[in-house]
Amino acid sequence: MSTGHIVRLSHAFVIGLILLALLSPKGTLSRAADEGASFLYAPHAPGEMLVGLKDLPARAPLDRRVAALAADWGAEVIERVDALGIARLRVPEYRLASMLAQMRSDPRVAWAEPNYLIHLDLTPDDPLYATHQVAYLGRLQVEQAWDVTTGRPEVVIAVLDTGVDMSHPDLAPGIWTNPGEVPDNGLDDDGNGFVDDVHGWDFAGEDADPSDDHGHGTHVAGIAAARINNALGIAGMAGSVTIMPVDVFNGGIGTYADLIQAIVYAADNGADVINMSLGALSYSRGEEAAVEYAWRRGVVLVAAAGNNGNEAWHYPAAHQHVIGVAATDGADHRAGFSSFGPFVSVSAPGLSVFSTYPEAQYSYMHGTSMATPHVSGLAALLLSYNPTLTNEQVRDLIESTADDLGAEGWDPYYGHGRINAARALAAAPPPPDPLPPPEPSPPSEPIWPEGCVDMIQDGSFEADSGGIWHLEGEAEVRAGLAFTGTRALHLAGVNGASGIAWQAIKMPYTTTAVTLAFAFRIENKDFGLSGDPEEPSRDRLRVDFQNAVGETLIPLLRTGNAADTVPDGLPWDEYLYTLSPSDLAILRAAGEVRLSFYGDNGPDSWPTDFYIDAVRLCVQTTPQSQWPYHLWFIINPP
Repeated sequence: MSTGHIVRLSHAFVIGLILLALLSPKGTLSRAADEGASFLYAPHAPGEMLVGLKDLPARAPLDRRVAALAADWGAEVIERVDALGIARLRVPEYRLASMLAQMRSDPRVAWAEPNYLIHLDLTPDDPLYATHQVAYLGRLQVEQAWDVTTGRPEVVIAVLDTGVDMSHPDLAPGIWTNPGEVPDNGLDDDGNGFVDDVHGWDFAGEDADPSDDHGHGTHVAGIAAARINNALGIAGMAGSVTIMPVDVFNGGIGTYADLIQAIVYAADNGADVINMSLGALSYSRGEEAAVEYAWRRGVVLVAAAGNNGNEAWHYPAAHQHVIGVAATDGADHRAGFSSFGPFVSVSAPGLSVFSTYPEAQYSYMHGTSMATPHVSGLAALLLSYNPTLTNEQVRDLIESTADDLGAEGWDPYYGHGRINAARALAAAPPPPDPLPPPEPSPPSEPIWPEGCVDMIQDGSFEADSGGIWHLEGEAEVRAGLAFTGTRALHLAGVNGASGIAWQAIKMPYTTTAVTLAFAFRIENKDFGLSGDPEEPSRDRLRVDFQNAVGETLIPLLRTGNAADTVPDGLPWDEYLYTLSPSDLAILRAAGEVRLSFYGDNGPDSWPTDFYIDAVRLCVQTTPQSQWPYHLWFIINPP
């Protein structure tokens, strides 16, 4: 979460500035039609071309030569520029690209091109743009990018954050509306599992009101997509796209479980880009699974590199299919707070970034949180220009066109460089004509499917009988502190010591869906970092699926005293993971497996206590009546 001073300006007291745009031909950004192309690349007058005739010895005057050329090619003569030997011709738009390619071989033709359009270079009329944004957005060359597109409302950026002030005048016209939901009728009209989610969902509050209760999410949303050219406030990177508010925080603190569900929700409900100006130092397989879920559905995922100022890996930015964003300052140097490392993809402005704030205000904020929505906005611009781009292509365009900073080539401080919007749009392949209709994402499976069987015994640690959990070292069940009930598992808490608790499980052959959930709590006396940036806690908590001899099969969670901890962090965090088919295959092949919780303390004199509670492993199996013959024979031999 980004921090820093906040300066608020009420839009009601801002005097609008008239910004003059300069007339500039767009020839430098235009692309001629290639051989065999079926569409044109740059904006042009429909069906019109300009043709320059060769200055050859000619027996006929120019007007007759032009008329003959047009007749031969089945074109209409609109006008001529006799002094330059240029003719303006018209054909049906669908013939224009092929005719241009063929006409260049006509011995009478010196050149032929579309009748390109010229535009005013877009300097938006948002009055705070010139005074508060142009200094850093100018380095990104966004005005040149806006000449190509300011975004399309069909493109959706999901802002997974503290919510969004949906009534802010610079955001309200762009807030996402769920087309399948009827407001306030108490029903799940579209069958997506969320009642009355007209404008998104609040996973922390478990309701349909993703309003901002903090300010961070509204600021992030404005950077990405505040309305552009509305004579009000600021201009967002993609000021004509749609904003999907998804709240995953309660007063600035959120859980893995809520973030995981939010990523799935955004992917299932039409988000093209997911912005995550958030994160932690803990690796979560559940979070990674959610990222992969969204990635497979074509979503571009962008996340903050973190504000730790060191090389500790920051998640979700460090997951493979997330664009990790570092922050730069006003001089294109790395901001001192910005984390760095091999997970950084690109960088963007993150110091003194001006954007929307709740209650119709505007503010400055700092952090990689602020750098991230610049990249999300650029991704939305690319998808607006060409909606057929894949998420892999969008990422490659953003990285390959960035302005190289620091050491030559990729480096851990700036990634591939600071983003350049104009270069990215210029490098993007042209859109097809006509554009294809959007493909809806398939819905996800429910987290707790019907017929769920819990494979864990005494997941609440309330049973009096021993032997259900195998406890070793500094591991015990304690009363008095619990997520549910009165007792919880306690691990470590002693300098230089460790504890482990595990339970044996045998996955049924007929398993079709498995979801693991548990709550964990970290109480540490220090904040220590190890020498390993991938596991940056001296006092660690590890959760794994293991084989019968304790070897890790599937790592589930890596966290410790460098994560959000009590008293400054979350009292209890929640973990959630739905196993993939490959996970199930691994567990079946291993036979009996262990669900293992391991905590240890480093040699320093400040111990950390780890607590586990509410462990649940939900397994759904195929009914016997639907078993295939070979499986029936294995389970029930004659």
